[in-house]
Amino acid sequence: MTGASAGGVALAVAAAVAFEGSYVLQALEARRAAPVERAGVALLGRLARRPLWALAIALSGVGFGLQVAALRHAPLSLVQPVLALGLVLLLVLSHRVLHERIGARELTGVAGLVAGVSVVVLAAPERGTGAGGTGLAFACTALGAVVLLAFARRSVAAVPLVAAAAAGDALAALAINEVAHELGRPAAAVGWAALAAAAGLLALSAEATALQRSPASVVAPVVLAGQVAIPVLLAPLVAGERWGGTPGGGALLLGGLALVLLSATLLARSPAVGAVRRLAATG
Repeated sequence: MTGASAGGVALAVAAAVAFEGSYVLQALEARRAAPVERAGVALLGRLARRPLWALAIALSGVGFGLQVAALRHAPLSLVQPVLALGLVLLLVLSHRVLHERIGARELTGVAGLVAGVSVVVLAAPERGTGAGGTGLAFACTALGAVVLLAFARRSVAAVPLVAAAAAGDALAALAINEVAHELGRPAAAVGWAALAAAAGLLALSAEATALQRSPASVVAPVVLAGQVAIPVLLAPLVAGERWGGTPGGGALLLGGLALVLLSATLLARSPAVGAVRRLAATG
């Protein structure tokens, strides 16, 4: 791993802390809000009047900046799995604040997550130059369609909401990666940043509404898997990353990603991590 990649990993870890801290505050306000009949600006407008939610958005903005900085030094397929380490923060909060027991399940999840991220770090490709073009346009259009489909429905159902949250987070990650590549062209960078913000807010609205209808242990693993796996799997197409020169031609990288996803799912479904999410539901 080069010095630049090491710096990217450190920045991605900092971003993960900011995002997960923001998520706890957002979930606290989102679950306090009265249910709405359909996802959209009604819920976001209600939440925007709450100071704690505004603070969460500010913290998320800090995470955005850190993620852009990380992507300036490391490839998308490395940064996204590192962001999953934020789940460890939720586990720590559960133990320190709620005094929840950390058992073998949680320790196994943490160990697997750290091991998976370590494999990804060792097997990650060089940072791409940004492929752009048709591949990026197709990916953004497809993910955007999944998000908008959920908001176009007249009734709220958990499955399309969860899919929209995962797709929206993945779309935001692709857009943030483009921001990192386009900083030399301010107009393009601002455009991609606007897309990232819009996708992130829609994903937040969809997830918040889904959490009012389904347990966090069901919603969180799917959303997390989408926001980590989708950008990584699309990285060769949308970010110009070349996996052919990595160990096993990308096989080791995919193995590390699989371990990250399995471990993150184990943690996301853990009663200890769920206790933090229940705190958000009850205030």
